[in-house]
Amino acid sequence: MKLDLFQSSELVVFTTRDFARLANVSIAAASKRLARMRQKNRSLVQLTRGIWANTRHPQFNSMACVPVLLGSEQGYISFLSALHIHGAISQIPAVVQVATTGHTRKVRTPVGGFDFLQLKSDMFAQGIEWSDSPQPYRIATVEKALLDVFYISTRKNRRFAKLPELNLEETSFNFRRYKSLLKHLKLPPQIFSAMQTKASAIVESR
Repeated sequence: MKLDLFQSSELVVFTTRDFARLANVSIAAASKRLARMRQKNRSLVQLTRGIWANTRHPQFNSMACVPVLLGSEQGYISFLSALHIHGAISQIPAVVQVATTGHTRKVRTPVGGFDFLQLKSDMFAQGIEWSDSPQPYRIATVEKALLDVFYISTRKNRRFAKLPELNLEETSFNFRRYKSLLKHLKLPPQIFSAMQTKASAIVESR
């Protein structure tokens, strides 16, 4: 059976193994077939080794790449990317920022950049939801995204020390939910205090 890549709803962002399973061919044969198809059609792009995207598919967007790029890691869209999606900042981040249990790294693909930032495993228990989209992905709530930003800002590299202007009035942000998320984390007292102070300052300025 010939598989029509550009009609299959299962092949938006996918692995070579996914294609091989649907086409009922070996992984080696699938890899060769995809390479030939990429040469003939520019809407098929290779994101990284073994991961592909059909950018012509109506359900494609860069956020849909995240679950596949994560592989076996836990992860979700967070930080400035999630704050922008929730309407808390107007500035569009240059890359998609992702919280992960894996190593911190940058991934550059033909459809854009992805920054993966490692968080402690106990930070993946709450404040994360599924997107309401044809190709769903996990995303932090506005409270969780802000908490993740403040957590990273306490690290040695001081990333997110300066933030774009926040507009929480247009979001569902709830300070009690933020404090509840923070309370359930096992953090050193100085980090806990810093994250509480940062959020309090934003709330008081509203």
